[in-house]
Amino acid sequence: MKKVCKYSLSAAILVFLLSQSVYFEDLKAVREQRRREAFNAAEYAGDLWLNQLPAALDEAVDVNELIELFNTNMGQAIERYGKTPGVSRVYAYLLRGEGTILSIDTDGLKVSVKEPQTDPDVVIETGFYIPGNAVRDASGLIDVSKFSDTMKFNEIGSEINKIIVRDVIRPLPDRKPAVGGTIKFFGATQVSQDAAEENLLQLIRVIPIRLELE
Repeated sequence: MKKVCKYSLSAAILVFLLSQSVYFEDLKAVREQRRREAFNAAEYAGDLWLNQLPAALDEAVDVNELIELFNTNMGQAIERYGKTPGVSRVYAYLLRGEGTILSIDTDGLKVSVKEPQTDPDVVIETGFYIPGNAVRDASGLIDVSKFSDTMKFNEIGSEINKIIVRDVIRPLPDRKPAVGGTIKFFGATQVSQDAAEENLLQLIRVIPIRLELE
């Protein structure tokens, strides 16, 4: 009888502990959900775009210098200007430049930044879908370790890309860019560290941040 009581008590304790474990797991999930809901990626990205990124553009490297380094000393390009939020073979760069528009199509604005200005060196992306997180990472303004999960970090990148489409890319046709015209730009690019190992890197794809037509 004592053994039966002992086993019954043990079983009751086990059931109680398991129920408490489930309760605390549920409570933890609720708290995590509330933390996620409290974080507003759109507001975070908007503040970065308006109040932090303009100062970071002062550190943007000239696109001609960057292209030269990509093709002659990628390691130096990475050390001086490359940024990545974690361990990666792909680095992001904040850049600026000026050149002549050679063509305009669905791929973007193909721009020559070198003399003689006969071949494109840069493609300024103008599509409504922006792949990757070049601007987020190149800015160097966001520390991924400050976020409890990567979802929030990725949401910020997505919201920054939405701002670029809304404020930079969509209004561009109304500004009437023309072949032969001059364009000044600030932007970001992502380049793999082995991109120029076999062939020269001749066409840099740039996500625009600021565009000025002349």
